[in-house]
Amino acid sequence: MKKLFMPFIMATALFACSAPAENKGETTASGTASTSASSVVKDGPEVDLMKKAITAYASGDWATMASCFSDTAVSYHNNDTVAMKMKDRIEIFKKQRENIEGAVDAGTPNFEVVTVDTKDPKYEGIKWGHAWVTFKFKPKGGAPKSSLTFASLAIKDGKIIWEQVIYDSK
Repeated sequence: MKKLFMPFIMATALFACSAPAENKGETTASGTASTSASSVVKDGPEVDLMKKAITAYASGDWATMASCFSDTAVSYHNNDTVAMKMKDRIEIFKKQRENIEGAVDAGTPNFEVVTVDTKDPKYEGIKWGHAWVTFKFKPKGGAPKSSLTFASLAIKDGKIIWEQVIYDSK
């Protein structure tokens, strides 16, 4: 019996330390990732949507930016404890832009879209977009600045429905 015990312990340790099989997302006939499996992608319609929203923000194209969000989209920035409607957030952006000379440079952002397999109806059909962006701008009468920004976005049916954005506000 002792002779079988040691190989059993070794096999258990070996299987416990091995990496799990990769769970790749399935692709539907339309070429988009299915939400029935977890996946991460760096391109596709959701990434294009995030690029469009960030480019519109950087250039101050508020109508295009608004078109990227659903009518009921909500926004949290930094330590917000209450969601703000995206249309109200865009009004704040417009006022902030009055204090910036020229356009804002978004550089070359890093994007990913994560699809998570879920049985929770609250999250069905949602894909999670993430963007890391270094915005560069020049305040009126001030020295050029940059702000590393992280955005997490919930995307459903081709629109952003929720955003959480974190950045240094100083």
